[in-house]
Amino acid sequence: MTDAPSLARDRALPRLGLAWVTWRQHRFAVYGLLGMLACFAVLMVAGGMQARSTYGQLGLAQCTSYSAGRCQHLADDLFTSYGSKWPFLFLLLLPGAFGAFLGGPLIARELETGTYRFAWTQAAGRTRWLLTKLFLIALLLVAVTAGFSALYSWYNAPLDHVLPVGFGDYLGFELEGIAFPVQTLLAFAAGVFAGLLVRRTMVAVGAVFLGFFGLLMATVFKLRRHYMTPLTTFHKPGPRDWVVGTAYTDPTGHPLSDSQSHSLYMKYVAQLPSGNGLPSVPYRDWLQARHYTIVTSYQPSARFWSFQFIEAAWMGLLALLLAIASVWLVRRRTG
Repeated sequence: MTDAPSLARDRALPRLGLAWVTWRQHRFAVYGLLGMLACFAVLMVAGGMQARSTYGQLGLAQCTSYSAGRCQHLADDLFTSYGSKWPFLFLLLLPGAFGAFLGGPLIARELETGTYRFAWTQAAGRTRWLLTKLFLIALLLVAVTAGFSALYSWYNAPLDHVLPVGFGDYLGFELEGIAFPVQTLLAFAAGVFAGLLVRRTMVAVGAVFLGFFGLLMATVFKLRRHYMTPLTTFHKPGPRDWVVGTAYTDPTGHPLSDSQSHSLYMKYVAQLPSGNGLPSVPYRDWLQARHYTIVTSYQPSARFWSFQFIEAAWMGLLALLLAIASVWLVRRRTG
């Protein structure tokens, strides 16, 4: 006959308790998503090493400017050596994927299968059970996505040095700051909340993936540029400034309509040489010779981190509110 102390030891929780249970329940989703990231990481490491080798072979370190002459052609050769960046566009889907496949089933699967009746009646309690899961998975997501952002910055560094682009570039902004981890946390919190509301795993997964992708596109193309009031200049902005709008004024100082601006540009194109050679006069100089003015609205490059913190703040706050709402609903409304 088994004595009482032996039976108690057999029934004792694993040393890591709820952390161990969380890992066992979600390990396959974590394996799949980490495997996806590992494929991108291999591409980045190989591409980054190749780019650094090409950078050295071309002697780009000896150039002081990459905007004209031989150094411009060498910079174009480096750009070509990177190959297509289209695979990395799928990285923009990763926050939604993490949220859908880790957050969506977190509660929805328990409600759908009825296992919450067992899980939530244990000694740990439903609140501790949910908070442990939220904290551990959120910590994993922050660590993985922050590391991935650092890897992308390393991969893109040679190209960013010779051919800088405005900081509003979607790949650069999403992956070279703190936006990527915070976006992922928001998607995860939204997935948990959606799963609690709809109580169906696949519905929650699909709704979060599509909904978050729509939110991200609205942020990239509509909302982000309005975080701070843009500056205006009559000169050409810096290479790392983010141009958000361009307007034209006629010799009397009156702004031109879109149709008038298009007509003016077509006049410029009509006088270009018919061959494949570069125009002898840049468009800006051609306009100035005729007393037209280009007014450029832009966000200066110095605002990069300001924009990052603004986006992280509102997305992080929204993620926190969704997490609090999920805990409240689990405690008060789910029986």
